[in-house]
Amino acid sequence: MDVNKVLVRAFVSVVVSIDLTDDEDIDPDIATDILEPTAALFRDLSEVGRREVTSLILECAELEENPERQRAILGLPEAIGLLGEG
Repeated sequence: MDVNKVLVRAFVSVVVSIDLTDDEDIDPDIATDILEPTAALFRDLSEVGRREVTSLILECAELEENPERQRAILGLPEAIGLLGEG
């Protein structure tokens, strides 16, 4: 498997797991502090790079069998700021 796919899949897995964890288990402010620096790295990519990461995230959604996790993955590109700004 391509290293970019592995890295995006790993990122998606961690982000979705944190996102779907109860607020009592992981404080939302701490979760944001953990994830924001990584999301910023993706936002710093060129438009082409952001599209590639978005495409890889959507591939992860297609592979996900759990509907709740799949919905979270589908919302991830917008949530981390990959969509829009050009």
